[in-house]
Amino acid sequence: MDDRLREALATLGQRIEVAEYERRIAVDEVRALVAEHRGDLPLAHVAELTLLPQPTLAAMFEGA
Repeated sequence: MDDRLREALATLGQRIEVAEYERRIAVDEVRALVAEHRGDLPLAHVAELTLLPQPTLAAMFEGA
């Protein structure tokens, strides 16, 4: 494998890893905000604003 190709793929791999980490942090922050303001935030609206599917959001708060 060419060194430039190897480097490009490694860089992309690092970017994907950072993006996944950032996503986990953002989802945790969404979870905290919705838990704090649960009564004021319809999940459909949260889903629209965050681009998270409603079933994903609902699963985050089952039993909460």
